Amino acid sequence: QMADTQLGMEDSFLGGRRQGWAAELALVRRAVEEINRMRPAFAIVCGDLVDEWPSEEQGRVGADAAVREQQQRDFMEAMRRVDEQIPLLCLCGNHDVGDRPNSVTIQSFTQRFGDDYFTFWCNGVRCIVVNSQLWKDDSDAQELRESMDAWLDQELQAEEQPPTLVFSHVPPFVFDPHEKDEYFNLERELRLRLLDRLVSRGAVAWFCGHYHRNAGGVYHSSCGRELEVVVTGAVGVQITDREGGEPLGKSGIGGHLIGERVSGLRIVRVSDAGRVQHEWRTFADVSSVE
Repeated sequence: QMADTQLGMEDSFLGGRRQGWAAELALVRRAVEEINRMRPAFAIVCGDLVDEWPSEEQGRVGADAAVREQQQRDFMEAMRRVDEQIPLLCLCGNHDVGDRPNSVTIQSFTQRFGDDYFTFWCNGVRCIVVNSQLWKDDSDAQELRESMDAWLDQELQAEEQPPTLVFSHVPPFVFDPHEKDEYFNLERELRLRLLDRLVSRGAVAWFCGHYHRNAGGVYHSSCGRELEVVVTGAVGVQITDREGGEPLGKSGIGGHLIGERVSGLRIVRVSDAGRVQHEWRTFADVSSVE
């Protein structure tokens, strides 16, 4: 599982000097090398494939469509090197469809990278992919959110309750299910409703990104079930904490780090009984994993 390849993000920490995205692209290529070496059942990128914003987002100022196009082309060219026998899935993040998505930004994503929400099965495990930005801000996409919510309700109505993994960009929570609402999580009432619904229908883990740091926690339902939320650091730029800032919000963003010793991916194993084990590995040490 990967998150936040986000080609071009380092530039935002360097004052937007347009120095390119060679560093991020090199790490995407390292990720591809490891995917091909480890040969997982599938590989998934949990959003923010590139950094440049969609110019079609309402109120978005300064988005450069040409830069975004080149970032997407470079991302796709690198990911084409994943062995065709290994399924690769790409989710949308806020940089892919906008902080305030609309039908145009979402269609632009789906035409290039595939559906923004869907279900697939892998070795008896149900995997649910959602467009979390519709839950974050549906101001310009209320009908699209309603459609996704109706689809999810339908998916969860089946009598069968197989082990289920959920994938999104924005995590429901970063550290604690009852933490306050902030930039890096979903609204509290919504998140608790989703967590309770999902865990009651077989969900055992929810993998996400967005935070550019490793985090997560466990939701304990009233019926005694548990759902682990796993917040995975970035393939590209890692964010460092700002002392005195809000850890769940933008004021908690300090500086940045990037490179093989800090950037990486998560290796996930699921047993036949649905037990999930996972570990974060930087690109400097992932080669030791069989």
